[in-house]
Amino acid sequence: MRTALFLITHPGIASNLLEVAEAIIKKASKNLAFQEVPMDALPEAMVGNIENKIKELDITDGIIFITDIYGSTPSNIAQTLADRYDSTLISGINLPMMIRLLNYRSEPETSLIDKAVDGGQKGIQETH
Repeated sequence: MRTALFLITHPGIASNLLEVAEAIIKKASKNLAFQEVPMDALPEAMVGNIENKIKELDITDGIIFITDIYGSTPSNIAQTLADRYDSTLISGINLPMMIRLLNYRSEPETSLIDKAVDGGQKGIQETH
């Protein structure tokens, strides 16, 4: 099986990144879920909602949490869950990172993390 992926972001980010990434790679994702956190959300309630969604995933090969802004409410919720599930949290999601996460799903978890972070970083370029 593949490592489960769980995106926890501000509203509109996870759903749109996933939609665009799947359109680019031309295949739907499996063993992946997301939660977009409303600005007025209670973190404890969000953790409960997310844990219900995690129950629907196969986390036998692990789970990686991905978020948008390090230190934000979605990130803090993701960190709570990453600690609870003894897993990794990646912050700073962007489209290149999302494409890497989907394209390299069959890689072992540590390799998938490395490829995702590398893709996210290399996707940020300054040109003149």
